[in-house]
Amino acid sequence: MTDHTVVRFPTPRTGSAAYTDTEAVNDIHAILCRRGGLDPGMLEDVALVLARSGRLVVEVRDIEAAVAESAAGLPEARVDAGGTKLVIHQGESGGLVVAIEATAADEAQLIVTLNKQQLHPLPPRRPAHNRPR
Repeated sequence: MTDHTVVRFPTPRTGSAAYTDTEAVNDIHAILCRRGGLDPGMLEDVALVLARSGRLVVEVRDIEAAVAESAAGLPEARVDAGGTKLVIHQGESGGLVVAIEATAADEAQLIVTLNKQQLHPLPPRRPAHNRPR
């Protein structure tokens, strides 16, 4: 198991952004270019800069995409995003088939839309008296 440091990010500020992205990048550059090489305190300083900028910090996924021929000789697109896999191919009727497989953790965060309408997770139903007519 590798050693690692957990850096607790302060809650980002909300409201006006007096601290610009350019200033944040400049500050991070200055932190990473300090004399003396890598220092565990650098991560904490970068975390403070990110928190001050108001930007959310999220884990970045590796996403791989490829197009190949299916067993029927038709094009098939595959996307692998870790716990979520997506396959797009032509169905027997000629229409497109979009198949998604996701782990339970990924499914909980998965958002699927079609023509700007959210399909997953299903948006909450509005009461009948609030629905458009």
